[in-house]
Amino acid sequence: MMPKSSATSSLGPSSRLAVRVPFVRPSLPPLSALADSYAAIIQSRMLTKGPFLDRFERALADHLGVRHAVAVSSCTVGLMLAYKALDIAAGRCEACAGDRPACPLVLAEPLGRFGMARAGGRSEPVGEVVMPSFTFLAAPAAVVWNNLRPVFVDVDPDSTNVTPQSVAAAITPRTVAIAACHNFGNPCDVSALAAIAAEHALPLVIDAAHGFGARFEGRPVGAGATVQVFSLSPTKLLVAGEGGVVATDCDCVARLIRLGREYGNDGGYNAAFAGVNGRMPEVCAATGLAGLEILEEVAARRRQIAALYRAGLAGLPGIGWVKEALGGESSFKDFSITIDSTISGVSRDGVRRALAEQGIETRTYYDPPCHRQTAFEQFHDRRQTLPVTDALSATSLSLPIGAHVDEAIVTEVCRIIAGQVRSASF
Repeated sequence: MMPKSSATSSLGPSSRLAVRVPFVRPSLPPLSALADSYAAIIQSRMLTKGPFLDRFERALADHLGVRHAVAVSSCTVGLMLAYKALDIAAGRCEACAGDRPACPLVLAEPLGRFGMARAGGRSEPVGEVVMPSFTFLAAPAAVVWNNLRPVFVDVDPDSTNVTPQSVAAAITPRTVAIAACHNFGNPCDVSALAAIAAEHALPLVIDAAHGFGARFEGRPVGAGATVQVFSLSPTKLLVAGEGGVVATDCDCVARLIRLGREYGNDGGYNAAFAGVNGRMPEVCAATGLAGLEILEEVAARRRQIAALYRAGLAGLPGIGWVKEALGGESSFKDFSITIDSTISGVSRDGVRRALAEQGIETRTYYDPPCHRQTAFEQFHDRRQTLPVTDALSATSLSLPIGAHVDEAIVTEVCRIIAGQVRSASF
């Protein structure tokens, strides 16, 4: 049984814009499941690099089905360190050369092998990473931070993920890595992308920020790429407060990321390479460890809410939503719809305003898309159009989802959207 809504009261005109249904509310374990761990951390005075981090990493590796799960301070830091580790390991990944010769880093060349080029009196990166533009800005930021150039490609309109065809078409001699994303928690085609990466001896980096709770062929996403990097921030299904996880089967990459999160310190107060402070606090590890116990319950709840949204919106002209690939189960980190104004008669922004007037918060991911953002537009070849990405960014609307969203809220959201579409038809 779905609980009755606690957010169905009417609002007066003066409070109409107050947020009554927030876009997201973190799904956290009960305090009773955390109190003993928090007390143990305070009593130990060991706030980082303690036993909860070790336990969390082992539990994550087991859950994801990988050899290593390295916890870091954020998904963005995880992506930054992943590219750094891949650069260092490429061409000399001795840890994997023996028992796992299929490791792409054994044959790959360093990401930084192209150095810098001079253009217009300034230095520019030349090594390229093929990646989607319809994604969160942290993904290209990690590329640029590593002195690499993002090469943006278009996505599939149904899944909103990059297609293997668009990735393969963008690979050139300058390409040093392939990047993809489980967008909105919808698993991308890791197997097909890994095959393309292996054919070109390139590492495959998956931005799995939305990935916890997603499954492919009955197993949690996390394996199959060179690295997959997850987020543990408050908008995700598995919450640690803040934090990220780098999942990999490569011993060498895991070792380098562990060094990188400690400034690159090799243990002798010597920086083997320039790293960062990317440590995860013990409190975050303890929170994540307890959250892992309820992850499947949280994911099941979101799938239930997503099914209610689909049923409530079915048949409305011009209203679509993200489609899962055969064998894939989305985490539904977001439930994202598209609103085609030429069919529905109403714009995405018009629907958003109508919901906001009733205190219902929404998000417009990703508008603008990365290739049109100030930090990254310089890297995009303007002769290369991304029509699906531009269309999605202009029409996508993510609806409230999470532990706080019940059947009554879904019914209200769908009623408002339906009302907008029907009013536009008259």
